[in-house]
Amino acid sequence: MVKGINVVSGEIPWDVISRGRILATYVVGSTKTSLIPNISIAGSMPIATLFTPTLDVEYLVLGKPATLDLIPTTPNGIPTPAIITRVALILTGIPHLIIDSGSYIEPLIPKIVLPSRSVGGRIDVEPALPPGTSLRLFNEAFHVGSTLGSLTNVLLIGESIPAGTTTAMAILCALGFKCHEMVSSSLKSNPVEIKEHVVNEAIKRLESHPAQDVFKVNDLIGDPVHISIAGMALGAITSGSYVVLAGGTQMMAVLAIMGRVKPGFDQRSLIYATTKWIIKDRGKEILNFLSSEFPYVALVYSELDFKDSPFGGLKAYEEGYVKEGVGAGGTSFIALARGIRYDELISSIYSEYSRLVGDKYA
Repeated sequence: MVKGINVVSGEIPWDVISRGRILATYVVGSTKTSLIPNISIAGSMPIATLFTPTLDVEYLVLGKPATLDLIPTTPNGIPTPAIITRVALILTGIPHLIIDSGSYIEPLIPKIVLPSRSVGGRIDVEPALPPGTSLRLFNEAFHVGSTLGSLTNVLLIGESIPAGTTTAMAILCALGFKCHEMVSSSLKSNPVEIKEHVVNEAIKRLESHPAQDVFKVNDLIGDPVHISIAGMALGAITSGSYVVLAGGTQMMAVLAIMGRVKPGFDQRSLIYATTKWIIKDRGKEILNFLSSEFPYVALVYSELDFKDSPFGGLKAYEEGYVKEGVGAGGTSFIALARGIRYDELISSIYSEYSRLVGDKYA
């Protein structure tokens, strides 16, 4: 067993993960659902959440945001989980790509832009996407995934979309799952009542516009990111690659979409990789979902622990803030599986945080 990695269920192809060709991808997009007050911590104010995916991946690639001169932390110094991802990528040298499915502000970095990219609507008061957009995004992402999957043994797919747990809840509800207790939150206290109100309003749209398939459902109550990740994952699996879904509870919505589009996809080619903080918050729900719907999908998490950190911003993760995002759990899992020592990963995260903020939040 590798220190820092805990396998909850399923079989991990250790030889492929530790020695095979790996490509990490991170899908970004925005939903105006994040403008609803107190629904997400991913921004100092609601309007700032629309910039978060762009700042996340600009920092991930460049070491600092390019669109705005802002340190990617909350006002209290809690850093974006991209700090974990960036350190893991640097230590391993794993190549990575950004996929833009509908960011509010296009990141100023090299990226793959899906032609049908579209910012998601605020789902409690308007459709998520223009009619037909979800099907086009899925097909475009499937092509990207199948192409990248043919070039690598393992395709990791992470995400950044503020309010993504809310749109994921809506997707899961619309597809018939008992969704209200399934999703986590970037906030210490999950604003379940706000999310339930938003989702209940969104679901009413399905009553007046009956959706016949998952693509129409997503057009009405979803977002651009989950449907794109589902397309990429199925494309990569079809090309013979393993896929690491690197994310929190939103990845249950991705799996639900995949299962509806292609019920017989090879579950053994997929690994659900997240963080200790997500498992602590919603591990039981994720495991029950997988056991019931996708029993051959492996579940693994990174046991990163910041309780001894000299920085309050990082200690906040241990208190229940942020928990996951930008592929943090999955990318650190890959790093540890490929021989990066746990202590080295932790100390490098501390050093990167210090580089970003100095001793301002110590």
